[in-house]
Amino acid sequence: MNFLVIGVLVVLQDAAVGSIKVVESYWTLKANELVVDEDMSKYGSKVLVPLVCGEAFEGQNIIWKRENKEELPLHGNRVFVILEERQGGTYTCYNTEGNYLNHTLVLVHWRYKKIIKGTPQKGYIHCSTNNYSGFFQCFWTWDETRAGKVEFVQITRSHTVGNISCRLEPSESSITCQDHAYCPYAEEMDHINLTIYFRSNYIIETYNLQFQISDIVKPDMVHIKKKNNILELQYPESWSTPFSYFPLRFQVKEIRCRRKRNCDCSKRRSKVGLTQKQQWPLKYGVTVCVRAQDGLTNSPWGEWNWYKPQMTAQDTQGYCHRSGCNMKKWMGHAKEL
Repeated sequence: MNFLVIGVLVVLQDAAVGSIKVVESYWTLKANELVVDEDMSKYGSKVLVPLVCGEAFEGQNIIWKRENKEELPLHGNRVFVILEERQGGTYTCYNTEGNYLNHTLVLVHWRYKKIIKGTPQKGYIHCSTNNYSGFFQCFWTWDETRAGKVEFVQITRSHTVGNISCRLEPSESSITCQDHAYCPYAEEMDHINLTIYFRSNYIIETYNLQFQISDIVKPDMVHIKKKNNILELQYPESWSTPFSYFPLRFQVKEIRCRRKRNCDCSKRRSKVGLTQKQQWPLKYGVTVCVRAQDGLTNSPWGEWNWYKPQMTAQDTQGYCHRSGCNMKKWMGHAKEL
């Protein structure tokens, strides 16, 4: 049984009982959860919060308890409870025979960002997808100093009636979503609005994110295949088809690294080339780094993949014959590569 209609903001007149004022606004997060939208950060802050056991119990002698233990000096269907600073609680109502009737959890809307890591500039929640299927994931990082949990996820399209479902992963560090009404071949006119409510004890923090699928699409690694003296840059298997409608652009750079573990394409500085062609000339002694981006948007680049050619004795002999190098010296150098 709900105490309030979900999503409706209730504004009370600025009244006071004794020296404590009645809360000015509050809202229902989900069934039996009431969020007080007041700044309760100051030491000793107190407000009166109105609770209703239920319309069906009007006029009855109702008994109230906090945390199902502490009996309160309150009686009746409609009461005021004192909320101090950030100490909310679960308030349960019973009839005179001690039978359970209803309950509500009172939480405080915290206006600061402390439960998960991030900054306003870099963001707190990050979403990504590897194609235009309407499937995407959003993830975040918990702050180690807070015992947090996901209390509620709300996701809609900004204008159209969307059909987006999300599943909270067991780690509670990400959600997996599917926009069932998404059409990859039509222009995406409106945005996805994501709101996640994180809870720590009796505190609720709200995090909002707005995006389109085209903003967050990030291709998987490019497949690199050697064919004669050419490297073929192949689209990821997960990428949307047909490729002519969903073209990719490639970022290519050539680096030198002597050992496999040192071939970190993201850290090596080198001239970067941009191409939509799927072939790249192979140069022995040079490692080729490739990553992809949607060719029609400015969405994120995918992760680097790289190809390091392995020279055979026949390759080395042919290379030295053409370039006039010292065969014995070059063979030793090729082994290091």
